[in-house]
Amino acid sequence: MGSKSEFAKIVSAIVGTIVVVVIVLILMFGLGKNDDQNYQIIQSLSGHVSVRDEPGWYIKAFATVWTYPRSVQRYFSASKDEGGAKDESIRVTFNDGGTAQISTMIRFQTPIDEKKRRKAHRDFSGNEDNMVNSVRAHLINCCKATAPLMSASEHQSARKAEFTQLVHDQLVTGLYEMRKVERELKDRTDERGKPITVFATEIVQDDKGKPTVAQRSPLEEYGITVLQFSVTGTDYDNQTRAQFEAKKASFLAAEKSKAEREQEVQQRLMIIEKGLREKAEVEAKANKEKAAKVIKAQEEKEVAETEAEKKLSVAKLDKQEAETKAAKELEVAKLMRQAAMEKAEAIRLLAAAEEEKIQKAGALTEEKRVLAEIAAKRDIEVARELSKIQVPQIVMGSGSNNGKGDLVNNLISLKLLETSGLLGKDSAVSGSLKSVKLEKAPVKK
Repeated sequence: MGSKSEFAKIVSAIVGTIVVVVIVLILMFGLGKNDDQNYQIIQSLSGHVSVRDEPGWYIKAFATVWTYPRSVQRYFSASKDEGGAKDESIRVTFNDGGTAQISTMIRFQTPIDEKKRRKAHRDFSGNEDNMVNSVRAHLINCCKATAPLMSASEHQSARKAEFTQLVHDQLVTGLYEMRKVERELKDRTDERGKPITVFATEIVQDDKGKPTVAQRSPLEEYGITVLQFSVTGTDYDNQTRAQFEAKKASFLAAEKSKAEREQEVQQRLMIIEKGLREKAEVEAKANKEKAAKVIKAQEEKEVAETEAEKKLSVAKLDKQEAETKAAKELEVAKLMRQAAMEKAEAIRLLAAAEEEKIQKAGALTEEKRVLAEIAAKRDIEVARELSKIQVPQIVMGSGSNNGKGDLVNNLISLKLLETSGLLGKDSAVSGSLKSVKLEKAPVKK
């Protein structure tokens, strides 16, 4: 038991001694710490310089340490909310003589290459502010070199983005080579009304159309990379602002005149369109009335044509009927005339036969012969004339009160007509004579 306790005491003493030694060493050499957003330049007691890029604690061993951020963001602005207590905006002059205070923001990455980190550490004397001031100086050169490429009016109205882009490009690559040119200011005239000509600068370009770099960027030399550049504000001088107001008033007057002219044009077009509309309405109404009249006339024409065709058809039917009736009557007349002629011929033959009979018989006296010739000629002439008369095929007769006397007389007359050839044997009357029996009238006592 005694030996074990003594051994424990010895171990405890050794551990305590080690702890004391470590504490003494830490107190003697000191502890260092690096954060992930920084890197450090460490110079030991012997003068050896190293770059610490890892985060965490370490023993400095009496070394000197400089800490740099991996990226830096700075405002060079007239606003206290951005730049701080003093005005750090950049004054530029445009090619028309107008000036402005340009407020900017830049965020850049410090060197990442070890050699360039040590070079920047040496050249900037281990001071971060010196590095920032160097970046600001180069930024001022870029802004001042870019402003003469345009007028204040151009910058204010349309070329702010171009200004920002040109400054950013020169921050990265270097200052462009410039040359002086004469340029007429747009919408600016002198007291005689002639355009104002000023000296301006333009970028010299190479054969490929790319800007020629006259001075290499110092940021590239130290491996400083521009991550972001912005123009946060532009404060023009009072005279330039007055020019803007005058231009604005002129522009507004021109726009007002343009608007009034446009209004007049619109009114003129409206009057023209109104006239065209009214004309179209009148034409439409006239066309409608014309169409109605044409339709009505067409209908009347069609009705008239239909009526005419109807009348023509009726006339054709009437004509056909009349022609049929006339043909029928003509045929009847021809037949009656032929029958009369035949009857006349028969009478003549009878007369001739009678004459021959008389001559042969010798019974007639000269007087009877003459009377017979006269009667024969008379009958022939009468038959010839009667053959020309249109006679009815049916003859109606009326009777006396007793119904017999007149009927007998009529029948006798009809018989005489038939015998003389004036009434055809095939007629209804002739046929009816055969069926009629005459009765003797009773004798009154």
